[in-house]
Amino acid sequence: MRLKLLAASLMLTAASTSVNYPKTITSRVEPAPCVVGRTAAPIGFWTWPANSHINIYLREPDFSSDYLSAVKLAVENWDAAAIENGSNVRFSFRGLTLETTTADDDLTIIRGDVYDKKIKHLAVLQAHSLKSNRLINYALVIVDSRVKNPEVLTNIVVHELGHSLGLLDCNSCSRKGTAMSLLKTANESNGIEGPTACDKIAVLAAYRELALHIRPTTATASTDLR
Repeated sequence: MRLKLLAASLMLTAASTSVNYPKTITSRVEPAPCVVGRTAAPIGFWTWPANSHINIYLREPDFSSDYLSAVKLAVENWDAAAIENGSNVRFSFRGLTLETTTADDDLTIIRGDVYDKKIKHLAVLQAHSLKSNRLINYALVIVDSRVKNPEVLTNIVVHELGHSLGLLDCNSCSRKGTAMSLLKTANESNGIEGPTACDKIAVLAAYRELALHIRPTTATASTDLR
């Protein structure tokens, strides 16, 4: 959320032989409310089914044990918000794996060539819906090889898990107000280690929307979201 401070200037009033100095008036604008699609992330991406329990793995040798705590932090912070955000999607970090897992309710974090000078994304969520109903069966998060900073990896995992709960990128949002804004560089953390208040509200809206729609269940599909 963006906090703005408005400071009234000091005014001087002259009167015959004296000068009066009124008090400086400082007023604060309250943080903008979380409005989905404006001050909070828009919704519309595929989601894990409500009440799912998602297992998250970090593939080696793409990543070493040095990155375990960075991923665990992001996963635990989203997991802690499962009830509050209305999804009841629970996340568990299972540690390192030698394989890319494609079982139901599995998400594997791997490395790959993602960054593009035009798009400038450092990771992509590849979600697979086996029944083409926009409900995710399993997913991959592909992190660009230039990401070496564990703190940035935390930011990325928080962002991509937000996508898996239905959130889209929000370039117009305050950078401190959502995990769904883009990172500036591969080496500079944005300080976001979990969902913000606005992110939780947006996920709540996504799962309310999910509950209102019956989706088709034919064919196999997959999609990417950066």
